[in-house]
Amino acid sequence: MPSTEQLFAGNFIQKVRGLVASESLKIERLPKWVTSAHVEIGKLNNSNVFLFEDSPSDKDEIVFLGDFCSDLQFFLRLPEYLVTGTSLRAPAKGTIGMAVIFGEYDKEGKVILNVRSPNSALFNVGYIPYHIPMSLVNILIQLNPLESILATRFVPFAIYVHDKDLANFENFWSMASRSMKDMLLSLHNSKAGDYYQQLTERRQVFLLTKERSVIVFGKYGNNEINELNQVRDYLSKNYDAYLLRELPEHPSMSLEEKVRLWASASRFSVMVDREPSGHLVEYPYLKSSMAVLALLRPKHRGSTAMIEDESANFPFIKIFTFRRSPFEVIDTAVTWAEDFLNKRAEAKKK
Repeated sequence: MPSTEQLFAGNFIQKVRGLVASESLKIERLPKWVTSAHVEIGKLNNSNVFLFEDSPSDKDEIVFLGDFCSDLQFFLRLPEYLVTGTSLRAPAKGTIGMAVIFGEYDKEGKVILNVRSPNSALFNVGYIPYHIPMSLVNILIQLNPLESILATRFVPFAIYVHDKDLANFENFWSMASRSMKDMLLSLHNSKAGDYYQQLTERRQVFLLTKERSVIVFGKYGNNEINELNQVRDYLSKNYDAYLLRELPEHPSMSLEEKVRLWASASRFSVMVDREPSGHLVEYPYLKSSMAVLALLRPKHRGSTAMIEDESANFPFIKIFTFRRSPFEVIDTAVTWAEDFLNKRAEAKKK
């Protein structure tokens, strides 16, 4: 049975999404918690703090964590202590419906709240008779006594709600809705919106790459490159297939970093193992990355004894032998890779 605090958080999330829809905002220009939120709730005497973060499961998760002595203990997961002071005062009344502390946290800058006293609270909520609703947006909190960081937490969004407002959600929303609308519009239409959109696009690109991409490894010599290109083109009928050298890299990346990055981000890899070449260096990187790898090699003659049938110890690697051309076994290799990936996915679900 959900607690009162959990029901409140669920209602709040739905109201926020209603604002997004009514204002026709692009969801990719808003923080991910708006779409799927991981909410942690702490009780602060006669008040409550709700922390909203991105949900790793892509669905809402709302967790009530119980009693805390201060908001700082809640955010930074500190041991319980006697509160000896506060950094900021919560407004007891005001003309605005909800007080908002709005920070910036993107690639161009950030707002940091440094707390110097290890026995402090950020706000004095829970120790005053009443405070109006408050929120923090994109704030990095640091416990930083004597210039030595003891703990830190990035707060994408948090709200403070007194028990009097917790008991009547509709009354709370009538106070908070205007501030929430202004906050969402500000995020959507600012550089922060650009930042969220870039993150969303990166995530979508990664998921598409993981679903559709195949990397082809092998020797790049004059006699072998034509065969590698043909293997790539054959796989391109159903996948986004590339030779490793066709994929981008950063100037600071080593070969190992490039192999690990693209093999891990792709669905599976294919290696044509005819002659000794650079792919012998790439093979250990693939193996240690647990990348699904189909090795295509001539019958009775691989490039080297260094690459042997290791399927017993490394089930994500399998050798397929052919007489004259890798096209004799490539369909079988693809079927094996897909079956292996499907079984891995099923095992992960269980």
